[in-house]
Amino acid sequence: MNREAMKQQILEALSKKLGDGYHGTLEKVQKTNIDLDGLTILKDGETITPTIYLEPFYKALENGVSVDDVTDRILYIYFNARTYKDQFDITSLSDFGYAKNKLYVQLINRHLNKNLLRNIPHTMFLDDFAVAVRCTVEASEENYASFMVHNSHLNIWQADSETVLSLAISNTLAKHNVDLMPLEQLIRETGSIAPKEFPADCRIWFMSNQKRYFGAAAVLSDDVLKDFADKHDSFYVIFSSVHEVLLMPSPNNSGIDSLTRHNQDVNATLSEEEILGTKAYFYQKDRGFVL
Repeated sequence: MNREAMKQQILEALSKKLGDGYHGTLEKVQKTNIDLDGLTILKDGETITPTIYLEPFYKALENGVSVDDVTDRILYIYFNARTYKDQFDITSLSDFGYAKNKLYVQLINRHLNKNLLRNIPHTMFLDDFAVAVRCTVEASEENYASFMVHNSHLNIWQADSETVLSLAISNTLAKHNVDLMPLEQLIRETGSIAPKEFPADCRIWFMSNQKRYFGAAAVLSDDVLKDFADKHDSFYVIFSSVHEVLLMPSPNNSGIDSLTRHNQDVNATLSEEEILGTKAYFYQKDRGFVL
């Protein structure tokens, strides 16, 4: 069964189960590095609803799961999300005076997101990256939800992209404290395994924000990079995922090709949305990034 047939079966089954008063629609949604099929279900009178991505359900159908079971799972997610939505006031985010304090930035790969960049406020960074804007919906110990800001949000807010970007960058630098530690320390704290691509005795530092969520944007903190160079001299920067970067002190950039290959090997282990860099960069003390 092809995906177009799957879409129609899912929509028809949902329509029967939901009955009158509900409307399901499908559209392509541009996510970081990938376009997905997004399903929205709106009850009469509603204007805000979660988007449910269908790719996992396509795989379930391909593996023999029945359409009935698939749509039951979709409805479970939908009604759970409705209950969760009622716990906070998302409509307040239409007020720019309220939303502007919840803006922050995310680094994305500019080459993998050409279509997305047409629809979002952004600025370029180095050769390979764009600085995009996100807005926090909820931030607590239990939950952290956010969405990428699109040009359509600028229209609602009656704000221009330069203002939104400036606020998001300022908020990120002021509120998202940089978490910088030796990779060995991170491994001890989390019980994770060191990347096989790097020698066990290699001096690598982990850099992110304290939530370690879209923390690669920590590299925008010039003062932190300059301070690291003052202490450790020049260094490589490996954009290992959207959530963090790795810093590796080195007197020169003679190993940059090898590290680029390692970066690409690591990308093969990530989900598509987590991929950020495809090559290593070199930060030279007293000069900055060498392009």
